[in-house]
Amino acid sequence: MLQHGEHYTIQITSIGCFHGKRQTITVLNNEGILTASLNNKRKILSQSDINDLIHFELQLREIPLGGCTTIDTYSISNDYETFTTRDGTCSWQGYKSLVAIF
Repeated sequence: MLQHGEHYTIQITSIGCFHGKRQTITVLNNEGILTASLNNKRKILSQSDINDLIHFELQLREIPLGGCTTIDTYSISNDYETFTTRDGTCSWQGYKSLVAIF
């Protein structure tokens, strides 16, 4: 649903007993071409990649409560809203599918 020139970010923070990591994925619509960037990598998104992003967000909104010591925090932001949730299940690890796009 991104219009020309609009973008959104997915910020992923994972904190556990022995680690702490933060990554940000930015998705941009430039004249109808969707690109995503992570660190120094940039990719034009295929329809399959776009479907993976949609699937990720739908799953993210349905994460159950967990009881794990590792907590993954996901924040999706655009110019209009921010949605933040936490995954403490230690079983979903949805960020792995996003990072695999790159």
